Amino acid sequence: MAILATFKKHKAAFGMSSIVNIGSILFGFDTGIAGGVVALGSFKEEFNLAGSAAEYANASSNIIALLNAGAFFGALIPPFVTKFIGRKPLVAMTGLLFLLGGILQVASSGPTLGMVYGGRVVAGLGVGMISNVASVFVAECAPRHLRGIMMSLFELFLVSGGMLAYWATYGSSLHIAATSTQWRTPLSLQVILAAIVFISSFFLAESPRWLAKQARYDEATKILCYLRSAAADSTEIKAEMAGIRAQIQEELIIARGRTIREIFERKNFIRILWALAIGIFAMWCGHNAILYYAPVVFAQIGYTNQNSALMASGLFTCIKFVSTIIFILGGVHSLRRKTLLIGGAFFMGVFLFSFGAILATRPPTIPGNGAGSPSAQAMMALIYTYVLAYSLSWGPLHWVYIGEIFPARIRDYGMAVGAANSWLWNFVVSKITPIVILQIGWKTWLIFAACNIAAALLTCALPETKDLSLEQMDILFDIVDERT
Repeated sequence: MAILATFKKHKAAFGMSSIVNIGSILFGFDTGIAGGVVALGSFKEEFNLAGSAAEYANASSNIIALLNAGAFFGALIPPFVTKFIGRKPLVAMTGLLFLLGGILQVASSGPTLGMVYGGRVVAGLGVGMISNVASVFVAECAPRHLRGIMMSLFELFLVSGGMLAYWATYGSSLHIAATSTQWRTPLSLQVILAAIVFISSFFLAESPRWLAKQARYDEATKILCYLRSAAADSTEIKAEMAGIRAQIQEELIIARGRTIREIFERKNFIRILWALAIGIFAMWCGHNAILYYAPVVFAQIGYTNQNSALMASGLFTCIKFVSTIIFILGGVHSLRRKTLLIGGAFFMGVFLFSFGAILATRPPTIPGNGAGSPSAQAMMALIYTYVLAYSLSWGPLHWVYIGEIFPARIRDYGMAVGAANSWLWNFVVSKITPIVILQIGWKTWLIFAACNIAAALLTCALPETKDLSLEQMDILFDIVDERT
């Protein structure tokens, strides 16, 4: 009953969080679709990629990495635009970019990949923008005690998009003849999703904290009343608006007239360093290498049949989806951020070390170690338990943490730096993964495993942010005195 009462009271905030995070479905779809589509024989034939393993690895890495390259630049756009137009119009802009990128990809034809590459870059701009805007938007609209749950919807919707991408590709592989229609069909779904993102953006209200920052306090109060289902003269609204006003006024007094340079001040720079560290280890944990190239990874352990590899990849996304729901309903609300990050990184490291060891000692090239063998099943189980650990920790939490540690005055800039950093390393990982797997095989997974163990050690010193308001973050990072 308490859960239902909470949802009823904050249904407007949950609704806004869901609408903003619809963009992350496309985020997940665009990042997941390429790995499955480029593995289709029809796609390889259309673009002359079936003959050389090295050429295929290079082309597939380009297709996936260019999305991340576009996302890097897209993540830098919001702070320079938001202060003039707000957060709501940016969601509509991302929908238009997704729409254009999707049309370019679907309209492509072989033997050249030029339009595919161009469409991936344009869609990547939208992905980068939504990765920045969604977390900040939701953080500024959510009540303090529900912020982690609402921000985690970003990951749930993202996982849903990835799951849709792989199962759509699997269905096309099973039921559509090996022509261009086979690979165009799953790609075309992003056009439909982009239209949904664009239309749903018109049902959003603006962020109350952004409005307050523009000195539009009456509008901010009205929207906050709507989000909290409370009257303007209630103690709840008065207290929250007082906290928002106090934070903004304190920031203006401390650093009047400053802009992006403020992020390089000592205490704020500490936040930047933590955002960079969390982003780097989230990208080097190995998850994206598996997600982007799941058919390649499952082929590496013996599942070389196209449909079998796509089926295994689809199950990977289903486990992500279920475990992310578990995280939202329990983990993010009851456990500390540090506990989840340390535990997640440790177990991911153990699972990948074990995966690499089995692959080295029981390679599928040896008779008896192919698909369905005990060693292949063990490696598949390790991949699935690995994604369980990821989805209960670093998957949703790294975006949550980056989105909640910056004060309103520099939140746009801080989130842009954090998101761009994540996309930069995402680009690097997505570009080199198929080439590295081709060159050094099982050793690839030992590198990712070592990164996870290093992440577990580093996060022992991480400042804990659970249940703190956005205004209390300044106290945590020693920006203001707790007595003020």
